[in-house]
Order: sequence, then structure tokens, then C-alpha cells
Amino acid sequence: FASCIAVARIAKFCGATSHIIVDKNDKNLKSAFRLVDESPEYNGMFVDRAQAQDLLMSETLVVVVDVNNLNFCEAPDVVSGAYNVVIIDHHRKTSEFEKKPNIVYIEPSASSASELVSELLELILPQGTLTKTEADLLFAGMLLDTKQFTHNAGVRTFGSALYLRSEGASPIDA
Repeated sequence: FASCIAVARIAKFCGATSHIIVDKNDKNLKSAFRLVDESPEYNGMFVDRAQAQDLLMSETLVVVVDVNNLNFCEAPDVVSGAYNVVIIDHHRKTSEFEKKPNIVYIEPSASSASELVSELLELILPQGTLTKTEADLLFAGMLLDTKQFTHNAGVRTFGSALYLRSEGASPIDA
């Protein structure tokens, strides 16, 4: 969820409209939705797979994060129907893609997708662009995937955590 929010932040910085395909009834995301519901900039950003299918156009860029197997995507039909696809993931590649994506950034040595997109955010966005909610969500994603920084955490992980802290992330809030 946090990685999707981060990609949406990059899209906004680039002047593009973005949507996040998500099951709005997923109980695991209840607290994350509660956080982003407080910010009007996320109104209308979250769509289900049927709405996403309707939004799909030839120039649409679909960015898939935290998964590289089409069977695990929230909307595999949307990914399959897109001409432009980017994959950002930290899991080992488990299958070949039917249609070759434009960009594949799979880095199994990374602790989490939140780490990977945090590195991208740090390179792309001006300092102070990330909201506290976004920083907290990304920090929470790293905490979850690293089991509180005790598993698969390295120098890059702590570098990303430091960046998120500088953008306002609070380990307590995360």
C-alpha cells in the first residue's frame, strides 16, 4: 500500500494523474485508509479493478509494486491490457511476463518495496515534498517487511529509514 502511495506521489510531482487499484474492503488496510482519508488529495485516487479497467487507455502507464507475478496482482487483467508496464519489487522473480514490461526493477537484496521506492523518492523529489502520512506509511512498510529491522535489513534499509525520518516519519506513529 505504501509503495503505491509513493509511486502516486512521484506521478503527482511529474504532473500526472494517478490511481491506485486496491480492494477497498481489505481489512488489513483499514488503518492505512483511515490515515489517507484525512487528506483530500487522496479523494478518488483509490479504484477497484473494474474502475481501473475503464480508466485504461493506450497511453496509461501501469506501475506494479511489491509483486512480480501477474497472478498475485490486484488486477492482472489491467496489467495484461496495458501497453506500458513498470515492475518494482524486492521478491525474487518467480515467473516470466506474458508481455515484456518497459522497465523491470527487481532487487531481491532490498528489504522491502518501501525501501526501493524510498530510494527513488529521495532521488526524484525535492526535500520536504513527502507528507508525514506518506513517510509514516513507508516506514511502516519497512518495519513490517524487516520484522522491526531484525530481518534482511542492511545499510540501504537504514539509509531509506533515515530519509523517511528526515521527511517526518515517526517510528512510534508507523
